[in-house]
Amino acid sequence: MKAWKPALAAVIAALLVFFVPLPYFISYPGDATSTEDLIDVSGGDKEPGDLMMLTIAQRRATPYFLVESLFLPFSETSSVSDYLYDGESDAQYETRQKLYMEEAQHNATIEAYELADKKVDIDFKGVYVSGVIPGGPAEGKLKAGDRITGVDGKSITSFDGFMKTIQSKKAKTAVPIQFTRKSEVKKTTIRVDQLSKEVKRVGLGIYEPLPISNVTTDPAIKFQIEDVGGPSAGMMFTLEIYDQLTPGDLAKGHKIAGTGTIEEGGKVGPIGGAWQKVVAADEAEAEIMFVPAGENYKEAKPSIKKLGTNMKLVPIKTVEDAIDYLKELPAK
Repeated sequence: MKAWKPALAAVIAALLVFFVPLPYFISYPGDATSTEDLIDVSGGDKEPGDLMMLTIAQRRATPYFLVESLFLPFSETSSVSDYLYDGESDAQYETRQKLYMEEAQHNATIEAYELADKKVDIDFKGVYVSGVIPGGPAEGKLKAGDRITGVDGKSITSFDGFMKTIQSKKAKTAVPIQFTRKSEVKKTTIRVDQLSKEVKRVGLGIYEPLPISNVTTDPAIKFQIEDVGGPSAGMMFTLEIYDQLTPGDLAKGHKIAGTGTIEEGGKVGPIGGAWQKVVAADEAEAEIMFVPAGENYKEAKPSIKKLGTNMKLVPIKTVEDAIDYLKELPAK
């Protein structure tokens, strides 16, 4: 009668080892994906050269995966608090990552169309609340997932306008806020305040507000991206869209990988895991990898040496730096 107990104990132990989540995330090199497979500009040309976005993979740690990561080169274990804001659920984190990706697509589209002198229009929808700072002005007023649509009784028409309006207030000023929560329009009043002694400007006390907007273009553009989040593909999206909008092969027949956010004015911003993305680029046989200048470039260089690869690492500050580099690159 008791023979089943050891077997049951073994099953329970296995379930605990493989499936019980720990308060850590494990990241490791992901993939290099051709951006022309993800983006289609109406009437655009797709050339032999290959522009590739890079990813890192990550998973919630379990006892098994935590031990396994100790033996995997180029893996990294981080606390959940490095990923999730206070009070943010895993589902809300995934939503935030999807919004990052949408923002990367929108920013890339705007920058590429402007560089190619093509028509692009922006319809601003509001500001996404990623999380609420504990003890901050918005605590008990807003929640992660809310979308702010109005300030001072007026609709907000741009992210920049929203930030300037809030930061122009004096500390302790009561500011009427209109927002949407699960499709329901709500109103509240928040007394803006300094968020720290070091930072004099005031704020609502929310983590990383994100713009939500619709972008329409002529010619039309379509993204076909699934199961990828974050903003780090923005720069490579910009290159791909620009390549399809303009004559010739921007990559000149070469395999070009890269990473970096795209910001207003074409600035390329820093990303996470640059040292791990070198592995993905090398495994895809990229000849050149663009990386944000500064800390990302510094952290990526040792991976080049460790792999012993001939791939060239090129630091850039703007997307135009990358375009200029490729224009000077000899055709293959």
